[in-house]
Amino acid sequence: MLILLLLLAMIFNISAQIALKHGINLINLDGINLQTITKMVSSPYLWSGAFMYGISFVFYIFALSKGELGRVSPVSQALTTMGIVTVSVLVFHEPLTVFKIVGLLLLIAGTIIIFY
Repeated sequence: MLILLLLLAMIFNISAQIALKHGINLINLDGINLQTITKMVSSPYLWSGAFMYGISFVFYIFALSKGELGRVSPVSQALTTMGIVTVSVLVFHEPLTVFKIVGLLLLIAGTIIIFY
């Protein structure tokens, strides 16, 4: 059950970040001014990202109720980081560098060690 809750929290967290990134890419951020803030407040992508963050938060809270903070939090953050790097490469065509690959491998190893 704990793994399922963490995976659901991760999926909604990553979905939120995809929506936020896409939404902010559509807005020209030349600086902070009334026009930019109006575009941000009226963006359905930013609102849907915020809503998905809320859903992710709920699943995360349930996961915390089922496990130790010292295990749940690092695993949740690692899963999200791995998912974000994957999405950033596949969806946003960001470069996959050797450092990212090494970092992900270390993250996977650390997550396994912490979780068990």
